[in-house]
Amino acid sequence: MDDVSDDGTWVRTAVESSTRLLITFHVGQRFRKDADIMIEKVRDRLENTPLFVSDGLNYYKSAILKKYGVKKKFKNPFDRRIKHPDKKVAPDDLHYAQLIKTMEGRKLVKTEKRVVFGKVDEKDITTSMVERLNLTLRQEMKRFSRKTIGPSKNINHLTAHLSFFMRYYNFCRPHMSHKIKGIKYGTPAMAAGVADDVWSIRKMLFFPYWNYIN
Repeated sequence: MDDVSDDGTWVRTAVESSTRLLITFHVGQRFRKDADIMIEKVRDRLENTPLFVSDGLNYYKSAILKKYGVKKKFKNPFDRRIKHPDKKVAPDDLHYAQLIKTMEGRKLVKTEKRVVFGKVDEKDITTSMVERLNLTLRQEMKRFSRKTIGPSKNINHLTAHLSFFMRYYNFCRPHMSHKIKGIKYGTPAMAAGVADDVWSIRKMLFFPYWNYIN
């Protein structure tokens, strides 16, 4: 799936499945450089190497190798017969799988689970969390509405709106999957251990964490 016919604007999101934390996003196109930017953002946000699961866009494979791979060791790296002495390979702790969906019109006709790096349990190969987040974005952000006069027409404005929503989603918006003692529901940030309570909009706006952007 390296050839992409649609050259419009795409929004990529990265979600931590157990906490529903929106790690980061990227507004761009379906090009290799955009996949590189997205994976670099994920690497900068996380201390450990996560399990990656994506759709079948093969740009992610090269982007993940570029950011998380290690140089392949050759017995003689100066051997002229070696075409790519700086080639990177997946380390033992790098695990990546793809969920490939085949559509006919708007109907899903086939799904394929493919392990690209490492060992991944078949039940963990799912993109449902990202798809559910995409539905939430469409429900709560007018800029994503289809067939209306409200869709976003400016990338800078869309990026700023998404940055604001990411803070709200992570820190202010309780998630029904997070039941925490003392309160009804907690936020993804609370589940991830980066917040102690449900934030108000005022606290979100005035909290000095300007490095926490998209």
